[in-house]
Amino acid sequence: MMSAKITASHGWMLDVDGCLVRTARAGGAGGTPMPLAAEFLTALYAGGHNVIVCTNASEKTPAEYAAHLREIGLPVRDEDFMTAGSAAAEYIAHHHPGARVLVLGAEGIAAPLRELGVSFADPRSPADVVVVGADSSYSTAALNAAALAVDAGAPLYTTVSSPWFHGGAGKSICVSAAMAHAITWVTGVEPKVLGKPSPELGETLIRRLGHPPESITIVGDAPAEIQLARHMGANSALVLSGAITEAGLESLAEAEKPDVALADIAELHEMLFPALSMTQGK
Repeated sequence: MMSAKITASHGWMLDVDGCLVRTARAGGAGGTPMPLAAEFLTALYAGGHNVIVCTNASEKTPAEYAAHLREIGLPVRDEDFMTAGSAAAEYIAHHHPGARVLVLGAEGIAAPLRELGVSFADPRSPADVVVVGADSSYSTAALNAAALAVDAGAPLYTTVSSPWFHGGAGKSICVSAAMAHAITWVTGVEPKVLGKPSPELGETLIRRLGHPPESITIVGDAPAEIQLARHMGANSALVLSGAITEAGLESLAEAEKPDVALADIAELHEMLFPALSMTQGK
């Protein structure tokens, strides 16, 4: 049965991979929309709901990911798209003003930091903060500089800590998590996560959505979204189209279970907007 708080929600965070898009690569790349995903987004916008589409991907900028989703038929606005990279940038800019930041990652994290006026350290200069995001490759020099900076006391941040990425079409390694934990292996310092499911991301989402937590629902396919909702005091809706199957749901501890579990985003659409679902079909 659908929670009354979920049906009354006016703020929504929607996961991408395994939730809105079936894909084998992070950020919806090369994927196809889940049934009724486009219709669900359209209905939320039409109803005046506030929406953030959020991915733990961080290799590209939010605008690039949003543009790709529009190309495959999902009406996502640039300003409503958040990545683990852009969330990390907001946190670092707020909590480390004036710091020299060493970035191990691509433009998906460098560009948001640059837009916020953050100063960068390169591998040849001292760094006050180290942050790891996704990239197609990492240089030995940058990895060495990051380890040295963290060993000397610089805080270590990562966009994500999950070992695997799930998009509803198999799984692949979360390279940013792997690189961050390589630094941990060398230095003994555990990275602080700034993407899902961190409380830091939760604070950003509450501010951006502009609703109290009890009026916000977090929708996703993985434990990260359930944990994020718990950190925020928000509602959680799990779709069984990605990382967690029905069998996996049964194995979750009671405290880890979502407020509601649904087959996919189409079922959520049908329950929230039944009149529309009758005319659109799956």
